[in-house]
Amino acid sequence: MSSQKQSDQSTDFTRADSILSSCYRETIAVLIILSGLYLISTRNYLLFHSLAEIFSILVASSVFVIVWNSRSFMKNNYLLLVGISYLFIAIIDLLHTLGYSGMGVFPGYGANFATQLWILARYLQSISLLIAPFFLNRYLNAQKTLIIYFIISSLLLSSIFMGMFPDCYIEGSGLTTFKITSEYLISLILLGALLMLLRNKDRFDSYVLKLLSISIILTILAELAFTFYIGVYDFSNLVGHFLKLLSFYLMYKAVIVTGLAKPYDLLYRDLKLNEDKLRKEKQVQENLSETLELLNKILRHDILNDLNVIYMALDNLSYRVDAEEINMSKGAVNRSLKLINEMRDLENSEYSIKPGSLELKEMIWEISKDFPVEIHVAGECRVIADRTLNSVIANIIRNAILHGKAEKIDITLEQSSEMCEVRIADNGQGIPDEAKAHIFEKGYKYGQTGHTGVGLYIASKIVERYGEITVEDNYPKGTVFILKLKSPNH
Repeated sequence: MSSQKQSDQSTDFTRADSILSSCYRETIAVLIILSGLYLISTRNYLLFHSLAEIFSILVASSVFVIVWNSRSFMKNNYLLLVGISYLFIAIIDLLHTLGYSGMGVFPGYGANFATQLWILARYLQSISLLIAPFFLNRYLNAQKTLIIYFIISSLLLSSIFMGMFPDCYIEGSGLTTFKITSEYLISLILLGALLMLLRNKDRFDSYVLKLLSISIILTILAELAFTFYIGVYDFSNLVGHFLKLLSFYLMYKAVIVTGLAKPYDLLYRDLKLNEDKLRKEKQVQENLSETLELLNKILRHDILNDLNVIYMALDNLSYRVDAEEINMSKGAVNRSLKLINEMRDLENSEYSIKPGSLELKEMIWEISKDFPVEIHVAGECRVIADRTLNSVIANIIRNAILHGKAEKIDITLEQSSEMCEVRIADNGQGIPDEAKAHIFEKGYKYGQTGHTGVGLYIASKIVERYGEITVEDNYPKGTVFILKLKSPNH
């Protein structure tokens, strides 16, 4: 046994040494490449600029190729939108490289032309990174998105070639106010993109999130560096390109290397989320099993006690008829029947069929026929649930009448794209504030009419499988139970 542990420890140390060794080699390789590019920049800045831009163009193009070909099974729309945008960023950066001062590819266009293309690409990049998190929980049509980016990019490029785009660089005086202001504005947009990314950190692998975050931070620093140069070969221009190189390298690490070498952590992130969801559902089922054990104890104790009361009262009736004892017997019988029904509802929630689509208004109308009070139902809703939801709504109405002494109940149904909100409001006595925080707890009861304290606990356990239940005060008096249930199109 000890030899096995020693073997496992040895394997862990070997793996750790391998990872550290790989990181060292990678860092040294990056430093050598950057040093080489710096030496090239001192001899031939145009060559340095071309190499730096070509690298970023290759990375951006590779990002698009990976996400586009994996879009059918990749549900992370953040990466899908970023990948599509990077195709057009690569195209604009390519035009920027070819149009750079000294390349001679676009005769008649000066340094202003390349600077305008740079600003255009950075606006497209920053805005895309900002809006990408909004599509993590929304549907994204890849083909329509590609067309939209094509149209927008084409119109903006046309404005540059036609001389309609604002000047960004003037020979002899350097950067224009528009260019400098744009760099600061782009930095703010990127800062917003970083905050939105961190806000949705649970949707990403921790390592990938770190790479993407640092990549955006380096892009911000690069933009700030590009606000200082006067000539296109100035030192701040060199620093800006180094920072851009590093930021694109980290994007390469996050999307290309991680996407190919560790697709489980990136492209199949949703599989991990689904696994967590299944684990939670399993925990709910285990909790329900524990509740059944509790109810078995209640069955042996409370119901037997009530039946003993019935037996003694009926035995006394053999000698005399007493109305008080008859009422006591009826109360004991009703409590026993209520408890049996509650146990049946919980058992149904444990072994019920898979939830399906239900029309709530029709269900509630059927339930309301069993109660001798005024019940109004407004609105319509279709939800994902099963037949045990019937007992939840019936239990809430029954409690309002028996415990709250309600004479009127208003039920409103409000449908949205993802949820249906059910509000069950009564005009009864209401629930004390100190009780509201505990009424869904196992065994909690209050007031003289409280019995075993399992009715609302069972209701909450049933609703947990496809929504949530809360309670608040009704005005001017009474209580409102609020059920938020998933819609079929959720």
